[in-house]
Amino acid sequence: MDGEPDLLRTVDLHQRIRAITTGVILLSRVGTLAMVGLSIVALARVDGYTNKAGATAVYLAVAFWSVIFVPVVARRDPIPYGVLAVDVVITSTAAALLPWTLTEEAFSTVAVPDFEPVGVSTAVAVALSTASWRATTAGCLTLGLGFSLAMLASPDYFEVASTANIVGWQVVTAACCCLFMRRLRAIADAVDTATDRVIAARERVAARRSQDEERMRHFQEQLLRHRALHDGPLRLLTAIAGQGPAGHPDPRVRNQAAISANVLRGTTPDDPDGSLTELSLALIEAGNDSATQGLRVEYHFANLPGTLPPEVLRAFRHAAGEALANVARHAGSDRVRLTALSDRQPTPTITVAVVDQGKGFDPESTPLGYGIRQSITARMHEVGGAAGVDSHPGQGTRVDLRWPA
Repeated sequence: MDGEPDLLRTVDLHQRIRAITTGVILLSRVGTLAMVGLSIVALARVDGYTNKAGATAVYLAVAFWSVIFVPVVARRDPIPYGVLAVDVVITSTAAALLPWTLTEEAFSTVAVPDFEPVGVSTAVAVALSTASWRATTAGCLTLGLGFSLAMLASPDYFEVASTANIVGWQVVTAACCCLFMRRLRAIADAVDTATDRVIAARERVAARRSQDEERMRHFQEQLLRHRALHDGPLRLLTAIAGQGPAGHPDPRVRNQAAISANVLRGTTPDDPDGSLTELSLALIEAGNDSATQGLRVEYHFANLPGTLPPEVLRAFRHAAGEALANVARHAGSDRVRLTALSDRQPTPTITVAVVDQGKGFDPESTPLGYGIRQSITARMHEVGGAAGVDSHPGQGTRVDLRWPA
């Protein structure tokens, strides 16, 4: 389908965001663990441990959890909240316990003797994975508690300012990551919405195109039938209805042939949107009487609604019939064009026009007859419609019927 490539690109966008998040979490965790490894070497050199067994236990616990944590982060998408919670608790506990196994000299000679880098990495992992202010705040508070408890191990070295500095770095870094992820996800959601709209628009266009193609195919078939009718029955009926040598001597046969030719001419649309409706059939019927007087009506219907109120149908039929009769009696022309169109609004406005190229008249100097005033104008007004007549001497006449007015 047309929309599938866009949908796939949107899915890739979300996947890439999660892949980047996972990569940052893994890289930061491996990097900070490497820093812990370097601090272990530095502490061993200066004999910075007061309780090597306790320190070893803390390091082994962190190492064991890292062996579990890293593969889970690499394979699970998204990272389970439970894994993140355990990571925060273990890091906080290690940060609180390790200082109790170190000498005061260790803190003055080793750059990062505790789990400060891992604490930052843990806070970042929570912020990037959840993009939740609540989860990020909870993680930072738990880590802050762990580093605050560590201050009790060496009151002479640890100060409130230094601990606040450690916790502050965690909070600021985590907040920046959380804000970044929330904005990034909002952008991805906006792309999702825009893509859905594009897909829906393409589907609507494809549906309209399919409908247009089907309508054109149907119209082409009708056009072929129309040509066959025009070259065969319609031409024969027109000849029979005429006064020439091919005309039938019986006036009743001529009249019936004229009516049949009029119906055939009206029921073979000349537009892809043309279709037979109650109104088009009523207008074709209105042309039957004039057809028996030798008037040839060319019909054009488009976008007409399927049904109309009965009184409106009657008004259109009689008003159009009167306009056609006037052409047959006064225009001096044997051809007239009748069009019926609708604008397809929720309440469609229908316009019917009867146009001839006859001798016309001057409406300002010629009073409108009873037929125009009563059979056309008054009849359309009665059903909430309107009618108008436009004519010029030598340029024909146009009668417009409109409903609603």
